[in-house]
Amino acid sequence: MEVVLASQLLCWTGQFIGHGVFEKRAPALLDNLVQAFLMAPFFVLLEALETFFGYEPYPGFHARVKAKVEAEINEWQEKKQKKNS
Repeated sequence: MEVVLASQLLCWTGQFIGHGVFEKRAPALLDNLVQAFLMAPFFVLLEALETFFGYEPYPGFHARVKAKVEAEINEWQEKKQKKNS
């Protein structure tokens, strides 16, 4: 139980730091609760495992996820620019 709680706290902290420092936007917690409470912590865990140990569930996994994340960030930035114009 303590390991699960510690993992959740670590992953949630990583989520908020990642969003605040790197993406400069708040996490979309209420957009999809399943994603927010189940998938987001696993995403942070996989990122940490890849960063520190080079772990990938299958070859090319990290590059594929990174490309999708960057595409969504670019799309979000374009929408934001169109709103501000």
